[in-house]
Amino acid sequence: MRALVARSYGPPHTLRIEDLPIPEPGPGQIQVRVSAASLNPADLMMTSGELREAFETRFPYVPGSDFAGTVTGLGPGVSTFAVGEEVFGFGVPPSYAERFGLPAVTSGGLAEYATFQADGPFVARRPAGLPPETAAALASTGMTAVAAVADGDFRPGERVLVIGATGGVGSIVVQLLARTRAAEVVATAIPEYAGYARALGAAHTIDYLASDVVAATRELHPDGMDAIVNLVLDGDRLQEAARALRPGGRMVSTTFGSIGGDGAALKVVNGPPSLRADTFPALAAQALDGTLIDMISRTYPFDRAAEALADLAAAPHTRGKWVVSMRSVPRESYP
Repeated sequence: MRALVARSYGPPHTLRIEDLPIPEPGPGQIQVRVSAASLNPADLMMTSGELREAFETRFPYVPGSDFAGTVTGLGPGVSTFAVGEEVFGFGVPPSYAERFGLPAVTSGGLAEYATFQADGPFVARRPAGLPPETAAALASTGMTAVAAVADGDFRPGERVLVIGATGGVGSIVVQLLARTRAAEVVATAIPEYAGYARALGAAHTIDYLASDVVAATRELHPDGMDAIVNLVLDGDRLQEAARALRPGGRMVSTTFGSIGGDGAALKVVNGPPSLRADTFPALAAQALDGTLIDMISRTYPFDRAAEALADLAAAPHTRGKWVVSMRSVPRESYP
């Protein structure tokens, strides 16, 4: 099979598409012919060496955690899926799984074939009518967004500032808050993404590059925001953002950091969250019924997968999700 391979730590342009043996499913695993895989910052961190102090990347390494494809083989003990079924989901390399005790291991989704753990909530059937590219874009972003919204316990009419609203996780957070929790969402977005943020359901947008976010929220709501969902800030910047909260407000963050002793409650969602068995099926159903709009902004063909990662590394801002498709991709779908 063909796979995108890193032979050592380095920048994304050093990755190459190579021929590797097709991975065989071990006990409790399924083999999948991959149709699409979405890109994540973690793919860059694993191949660059940025996460080396936390855990070693084992080479040769095939990146790619979020996928959609067709089951082509079953390992011993697998009864939850059948050969020929369409699936999508999430997996991480063994070193990551060992470090975090995560039962979602993959051989790497940026390949023609990959293996994934069959049992548990990390692989689900892809319903008819949901394109594989759209399904691949839902997995890790969706489970993180669902966890953040659940932890925030948001109520109808609450004023919620979403920091990092137009990235992959933010795109789903904004939609869930606006459409399933009836919250009033204030989204941070660069000007060219403001229309996208409003299409997601944001009532207001703030250009965080040119504006003081705290001052801008106070102009909208002098009493402060009820809650913040933070997807990008940490440390001192996170503490500064907390000033946008009303007294007793709360914050949910996917980054490490402390907001100090200002009376706000902070919950941190770090690493792959615990999933319910129905999380992925529910996300797929919401994508089909229009609750979640398609957030893919770039689709690359597989033979340009290394270029896709290099573009992601160089991009100062991204909108939604970038996907690599095994199907033929029209030229207008990628740079």
